[in-house]
Amino acid sequence: MSSGAAPAADAASPTREPLAVRLIGRGSLAGALLVLGIAALYAVVLPMVAERASAPAPPRIVDVGGGVSVVSEETWSEAVSDGGTTTLTQGGATLVIDQPHPSEGSVVARLDDLTADWIAEAPDGSVATAPRTFETDAGDDAATVVLQEPQQTVQAWVVSDGELEVIAVLTAPATAWDKTSSAAQALVRSMAFPETAP
Repeated sequence: MSSGAAPAADAASPTREPLAVRLIGRGSLAGALLVLGIAALYAVVLPMVAERASAPAPPRIVDVGGGVSVVSEETWSEAVSDGGTTTLTQGGATLVIDQPHPSEGSVVARLDDLTADWIAEAPDGSVATAPRTFETDAGDDAATVVLQEPQQTVQAWVVSDGELEVIAVLTAPATAWDKTSSAAQALVRSMAFPETAP
């Protein structure tokens, strides 16, 4: 009885081929090409598609007038502008950029004059920082000052290429200040004046 049971057990468990061989076929050139095609899809095509899909949007160039422009990230929205100003908004903050006008001296002296006027009109308890100078990405002179009021914070910039100057003012509630201040600083730093003929 034991000799007859062994052949029946062997017949009941046929060897199964792997799924890949059953789907593609054993030893076929078409099957090998299909496997290579799928491998190429995963190794080359899908990473290229993912890279293009996740690439950031190109920066937006905003013309503020007189040939002066700034590079705006997509987080800034351009609001209705009038009276020779460009208005951008972001997260409850407003950045107003005046059109360029003839330069009235050094950026620090001009900013000192503006700060004195703002402090005179600001609510009691308002304070201003000392002007901080820097250069724009294009190498133009710039200075900024921050005016802290009880309900909001104001930051102003004066940027000059020696012939023209632009004044920009950011107004933001305290809750949005940290994020919008650095974004506005980057935007002002990107300011480019028109090329002057030699």
